[in-house]
Amino acid sequence: MEHILPKLTDKLLLSLRSNFPAGLFYGKMGLIIYFYHLSKIESNPEYQSIAAELLDQVLLRDLSSNHSIDVEDGLAGIGLGITYLIKKQFVEGNINELLEVIDNAIYRRIAFQKDLCGFSASQLLYLTGYWYIRLKEQTDTDMQILYQDIIINILNMFYKQIDNKFLSESHAFSIYHYPLPISLWMFSKLLEAGFYNEKICKILDSLRLSIISRFPSLHSNRLYLLWGMLNLKPFLYDASWDKYIQLLRREISLDEILGNELKDRHLFISNGLSAIYLLLHAINQNFPSFSIPFDPEKIYNRMQCSDAWSALLERDYFYQIHHGLLNGFSGVQLVHEHIKRHYM
Repeated sequence: MEHILPKLTDKLLLSLRSNFPAGLFYGKMGLIIYFYHLSKIESNPEYQSIAAELLDQVLLRDLSSNHSIDVEDGLAGIGLGITYLIKKQFVEGNINELLEVIDNAIYRRIAFQKDLCGFSASQLLYLTGYWYIRLKEQTDTDMQILYQDIIINILNMFYKQIDNKFLSESHAFSIYHYPLPISLWMFSKLLEAGFYNEKICKILDSLRLSIISRFPSLHSNRLYLLWGMLNLKPFLYDASWDKYIQLLRREISLDEILGNELKDRHLFISNGLSAIYLLLHAINQNFPSFSIPFDPEKIYNRMQCSDAWSALLERDYFYQIHHGLLNGFSGVQLVHEHIKRHYM
């Protein structure tokens, strides 16, 4: 891994000269975050300059031509990326002033709900997350009320789209294709914010039997669902939720996840070892009574030894689908550094 990463970074820089998407999950915004972190990790100001140049491209060119408003590849994702950069002090600026144009553009598109009709439940969920984060940063009372109304409208549309597919696990581990855990996390954050709680609790109560009557067959999906449930646990008062959480915790085997469910090239945050590590770290840090013992060094070494690295360098088709932040090697490298910093 170590000797291949510089070559992959060079390949990535060449790719950025072509028609590269601007979004957060797979495009420039995610890579801006990557290069800012990389400049700090390697004490290399050149990477900071690259990140700053890309950010200028996104703000001055891509923003006006991006007609998508979703989080994955649209304006909402760019807004979240800018918020992250300011919070991490990679760039300076007033979040509300910088995001005013993005907020207005998204609001105009959803004001009459016409442009949300074709959105999936997952996309609506991510949009809710965007407005929740914007609400946290907003200091103007009138704008706070407006953002709350937007969240309520999107949540109501989201609830209407929840079906069996949304509640059921994916056949292979993927944070994209199993939206239930992240939706539970999102509900927990909205409940913490303290508004619309009665409606959210009614939604959860209406979904309770549908959720606890299903049990993921993949241990990786059980881990993902456990993380979502634990975030929501302080707001769940029916004893059946607690029993379900306890069952999930008992029935998770890391040996099964690492030995059978994740193959050698499953490294990425979107569907692999990086996500498993982040879930384990989050559970053990935030919910110690439900902690799951694991060997960080084993995960670290497995990341290093994967043949995904040579495939990224040698196979263009593999590189093309794995060069973003969530679905690519840039995210894996940041996770790799996280393990070194916290455990080694």
